Amino acid sequence: MNSASLKSFNQNISEKLTDDSLQLIMHKNTNTYNQKYSIGVKQFDDLKACKERISFLKTKSINNLDKYLLEFESKFIRNGGAVYWADTADDVIRILLELLPADRSLIVKSKSMATEEVDFNLHFQERGDEVIETDLGEFIVQQMGQKPSHITAPALHLSREQIASFLSTRFGIDSQSTAEEITAFVRKLLRTKFFTASVGVSGANFLVADTGSVAITENEGNASLVTAWPQKHVVIAGIEKVIPSIKDLYLLWPMLATHATGQRLSAYNHIISGPARSAELDGPSEMYVILINNNRHRLLDDIGLRQSLNCIRCGACASVCPVFRRLTGHSYHSVYSGPIGSVITPHLQPDNSLFHLSFASTLCGACTSQCPSNIPLHELLLYNRSIAVVQKEIPAREARIVKMLLKRLRSRKNMDFWGPKIKNIAFKIVMRKSWLRHRSAVNFSSQSFNKEMTAKTEK
Repeated sequence: MNSASLKSFNQNISEKLTDDSLQLIMHKNTNTYNQKYSIGVKQFDDLKACKERISFLKTKSINNLDKYLLEFESKFIRNGGAVYWADTADDVIRILLELLPADRSLIVKSKSMATEEVDFNLHFQERGDEVIETDLGEFIVQQMGQKPSHITAPALHLSREQIASFLSTRFGIDSQSTAEEITAFVRKLLRTKFFTASVGVSGANFLVADTGSVAITENEGNASLVTAWPQKHVVIAGIEKVIPSIKDLYLLWPMLATHATGQRLSAYNHIISGPARSAELDGPSEMYVILINNNRHRLLDDIGLRQSLNCIRCGACASVCPVFRRLTGHSYHSVYSGPIGSVITPHLQPDNSLFHLSFASTLCGACTSQCPSNIPLHELLLYNRSIAVVQKEIPAREARIVKMLLKRLRSRKNMDFWGPKIKNIAFKIVMRKSWLRHRSAVNFSSQSFNKEMTAKTEK
């Protein structure tokens, strides 16, 4: 167990829960998502069937990953692009150093979690490049020196007033600016960046095997400019993003849009099949795709965890998770937060420092119910917990206490030895330095479960 990571996480819990302003912002923003989702999801006559279809498509892709990745590679190369395979984050950086101009460059980026995995911005800003995030939310958190707090909503933890106040200090705009005015200002500021950038970097929502295409969905039009104006376009995508056919987008795109933002369909949907042809007026002269593993093979090799690779990165599980809604993604200290992040992050890490994230869940199942890919997230969180126990990735003191409690709970006589008042007092004394430092107290019922159920039945 990495005690430093756990200690930092526990400290974040205390800070976030006592920040009343943050709690109000998160409550408002996630409630807005839920309202939009409840409207957008009505476009599906049979939501259950749509989820089953996506689960089938993604499972088919993951179970035949080698076949579809090689098909994507051959088709994309035939289209005029180039494909690179990166086993680790370091490999991605090494490949990028070969592809990007040797001199300092202006690099524009559209939102990409894969680039967050490899710390793209940090590496190339240290090299002297100017790296600009062009998604509005990403641009704001980048300028504030922060990381995204949500997979699809990077600035979910911020209010309009906070954003306007920061931009007023940083760029001199009116501190009372509306959301529309903020958007217009950032759009104007970024326009010249698009025109002068030598490199555009993006992620991919899907990699289409049968056409050798990169599918990108967005709402602001910034990805359009990132992928069309610079002379070089570099795509960094996880190997799990591949899908068998372009026909699969008929369902994947609307399901992704609805579960990410509550929309029927995102405003802009791109299918990019390589660099510009000679007769085309727009598009890069060079296009590269870097396929990144970065320990995804661990998830692939474990049959229990393989389902987690079906994720389409909509962020819906986080938006409905009661833990995430109180803590924000920044508390997780990982690229991927929320339930899906808690499932995959411990296995993507080179060490076992983040297994404690799988314990930061109520196991209420809201994430599983919301997932468009039918990933049983709450079950996978339990699976991770079992791995953590076997590998001794939980605090030794906590393990001893749980072991003692289990021994007691196996005997009805031991369970009923003390009354509820004494049990509550004993629990608070024994757990005051461990459980109760970061969790609520357990209140033992005045009656046994058997007596409570008998009383309800008799009524």
